[in-house]
Parts: sequence; structure tokens; C-alpha cells
Amino acid sequence: MHCASHNSEGLKPDPEKIRGVTDMPKLTDVSRVRQIIGLVTYLRKFLPKLSDICETLRKLALKDSEFCWSETHDKALEEIKRLVTAEIVLRYYDPKLQLTIQSDALQTGLGAVVLQEDRPVAYANRDLTDTETRYAQIKKELLSVIFGLEKFHSYTCGRTVRVISDHKPLESFVKNHFHEVPKRLKRMISRLQKYDIILHYRPGKEMYI
Repeated sequence: MHCASHNSEGLKPDPEKIRGVTDMPKLTDVSRVRQIIGLVTYLRKFLPKLSDICETLRKLALKDSEFCWSETHDKALEEIKRLVTAEIVLRYYDPKLQLTIQSDALQTGLGAVVLQEDRPVAYANRDLTDTETRYAQIKKELLSVIFGLEKFHSYTCGRTVRVISDHKPLESFVKNHFHEVPKRLKRMISRLQKYDIILHYRPGKEMYI
């Protein structure tokens, strides 16, 4: 049985899982697509962008879908292979250090990363429900912040958390202490107010996720 490895630097993914991706030939049927999706499911805790890129392949594995491989799928597979060959190390959490969470709402899902001293401690992501995909963008971005805080509750509870978002309107919204909150957002705000956060804007190109 292979598993993630620990060393003085932090946590690294199982190299066998990485080789399973990099050595994967062209995907010629649904079973191979599902195989690489399984590997990505494991590796996405180290590289959350994998999940969004894999969405293109995931559609091929849907029940009753016609298997039709295209150049788009070639590009997705090559990008997945490129990402997993990068040096991936998650640092160990230190309760004495400042805690930062970056969050983002992607086209099909939510992503979050815990950072300390600008190094990733943990990643998480999930798919958006059909209803959530129709949310206004600010509501999606707010949901991604809540997802990150709640997913890493053991880290974020009872301490000040620096939250980074690439959605500029969200920064103003939070800094105004949620005044004149639309009714549709009140339930989400009540979940957010359980945490002590300081929210900052950062351009997407400077984000980890």
C-alpha cells in the first residue's frame, strides 16, 4: 500500500500516484478516464486546480455519454500531467503562525487553501450543485470563503484568520460590516460571522488557487 510521505519539509504525495498519471497513455475508453479521475481525486488535495481541469475529462465518463476524444481532452490530460510533475509539498500546520485562507469560486466548483508563511498547508475543493452554479458571482465567492473556513474549522475556529479573495466587491462588502445585506445572503452571513476574519483582495494571477 502506497501513501503520502512525510519528511522535515512537509507532506508529499505518493510518487506511485504521480507515475500513474504521467505514464498514462492516451485515454481510449471510459474505464481509463475513470482511472485517471480516481488518481486526480487523490492528488487534488495537493493541487486543487486539477479538479477544475479534470472536469473536461469527467464529462466523458458520464453514464450514457458518447466517448469522443478530442484535442480539448488532449490538452486537459497534458495540463494534468504538467501540474503533477511540479514539486508538491504541504508544510506542517503551526498554531503559533499567522493563518491565511485563499478561496475562489470556479466555474464548476469551490476551492480553498490554507497558507502559513506563504506556503500551502492544505487544499480543499468541492463541486457546485446545480442550484449553486446559478448564483450571482458575489454569492459564489462568499460561499467559497465560508467553504474554506468551515472545511478547515479545526484551524480557523477561535483565532483571527486572514482571508484572501480575488473578487474585489467582496472586500468592500465585508469591510462595511455587512450593512444592508440582501435577504438572500443573510443565512450565509450568519455562518461567516462565527469566525474572526480580515478579508483582503488579491488579483487572481497572484493566488495559489
